Formats: sequence, C-alpha cells, structure tokens
Amino acid sequence: MRLPWDDWEVADSEVREVAEQFVTANCYDPKIAAQFFNDACQ
Repeated sequence: MRLPWDDWEVADSEVREVAEQFVTANCYDPKIAAQFFNDACQ
C-alpha cells in the first residue's frame, strides 16, 4: 500500500528558499549564515 504523499515531488529551489529564511531568522548574525548558502550555490 502506498501513501498519498509518496509521489509528491517538491522543487529544490522551494526548499532552499524556505531554509534560507528559517536560518537567517533564527541566527545571531544573518550575514554569517548567508555565507553558507552563497557558498553552496557556487
């Protein structure tokens, strides 16, 4: 038996966007946290 959400494919860009917002909202210095995302893009 398959679960209904088993076929759900989410775009990586959507996940990344939400992750960036979450990390920058919950970190002490957003400039430092943003460096981790910028390095991963290159």
